[in-house]
Amino acid sequence: MSTRDERTLVLLKPDTLRRRVCGEILSRFERAGLLLVDIRKTRFTRTILARHYGELKAKNPAAYKRNVPYLAGREAVALILQGPNAVAKARALAGPTDPLVATPGTIRGDFSSDSIFFADSEDRGLENLVHAADSVTSARREIRIWFP
Repeated sequence: MSTRDERTLVLLKPDTLRRRVCGEILSRFERAGLLLVDIRKTRFTRTILARHYGELKAKNPAAYKRNVPYLAGREAVALILQGPNAVAKARALAGPTDPLVATPGTIRGDFSSDSIFFADSEDRGLENLVHAADSVTSARREIRIWFP
């Protein structure tokens, strides 16, 4: 791995599996020049969610309380992607966390559907298709959680 290469974690969330768009989304990351290093179909357990969203619990307890019960027990696909500026590239491809403001050309902008979101704006975004690590430090921590 060159010094400019990074590794990042991307999670294809349960709505991605339910809507059968995993392959299309993975191909976007690959076409953008990111190398698939590892892939694993997994299940969100409360233990993993507590570790993964530990920082969110401190920053935004309400979001943590919504996400953990919603995701617990559901399936996801965990990816390790590698390439130059992988963290920033994966986040740009994913688009804004709120899929209702994501622009066309991003994963959330192209694949989200207004009909899958809850009417209560507080709950909006639970089904936002993907998670992409927000920093190199977070990516390292998250990769250790999902790929021990």
